[in-house]
Amino acid sequence: MRREDWESEEATPNPSPPPPVGDLVAVLSSARGWAQRLRGARIHSAWPQIAGEELARHVTPVRLAGGVLVVRAASTAWATQVSYLAPQLRDRANAVLGAGEVRSVTVQTTRPDKRSRN
Repeated sequence: MRREDWESEEATPNPSPPPPVGDLVAVLSSARGWAQRLRGARIHSAWPQIAGEELARHVTPVRLAGGVLVVRAASTAWATQVSYLAPQLRDRANAVLGAGEVRSVTVQTTRPDKRSRN
């Protein structure tokens, strides 16, 4: 089939260009409630770059809600390290997500397994 067969002589060109696909995805993800999950996925995938390789082995992101990034540390020593680095972690997370998405970083420690104690 030739191209001319597909085109209608009655069709008029649209004077405005279509919106960028990224804008459509943003609207859809917001409408469906996916935006928060997408931000969480971006934090998880970039965590080694945000926290640094060493810290990322001992501290993991848990959730991002209301501008608060909650992370879980493997020990109180790593939790203390996160407390010192919280401003840098916030800034690096915002570099990934966009300015203002993360306002603060809080840390939890992993509870020891009571069954392992004698």
